[in-house]
Amino acid sequence: MKKYYLLLILTIISCNNSTKVIPKENIAQKKELKKFYESDKIDHYYLDISEDAFFSLMKKENKTQDDKSLAQLLVASNYPNSISQPNFESDLKKFHFAKHELNKEKKKEIENIFSQQDSLRYEYAGCLPKYRDIFIFKKNDSIIGIAKVCFGCGVSQFLGTKVDTDGFGLQTELEKLEKIIRN
Repeated sequence: MKKYYLLLILTIISCNNSTKVIPKENIAQKKELKKFYESDKIDHYYLDISEDAFFSLMKKENKTQDDKSLAQLLVASNYPNSISQPNFESDLKKFHFAKHELNKEKKKEIENIFSQQDSLRYEYAGCLPKYRDIFIFKKNDSIIGIAKVCFGCGVSQFLGTKVDTDGFGLQTELEKLEKIIRN
């Protein structure tokens, strides 16, 4: 029980990001900036869950298997552990994540955001990530990549890419991304 109170206190007190941007020297000369995923379709899933409902789920004593699965989906940086995680999309639907297939214009904008950056971001997130936004990248109807994003903390997780994702998550990028998917 103490760990839940500590978690709650840490989240409330320090949910501010401190981000430092350090330019990479001549990165454009060293390597071509690449998209994280070469996809033909992007599905965006979003769960509209209040802070109260989120914390109620996290501190619930006798969690059902579904409660455990949802909690893992929302906070675990290792779930899914691969792009071939069985039933991942069906789990998102089961837990009422709203699915939005992005049109070509939004897909192009998102691909530009999900690409290598010319700066490094050092992040000091003080809150527990809540991955309410999940992007599934597909090629020929097969999942080739998954990106989980917490806009509150600026923390992200990427699966299925071999491209360097270290520069992702600048405040300006997250604002652009959020504007694209919320409109």
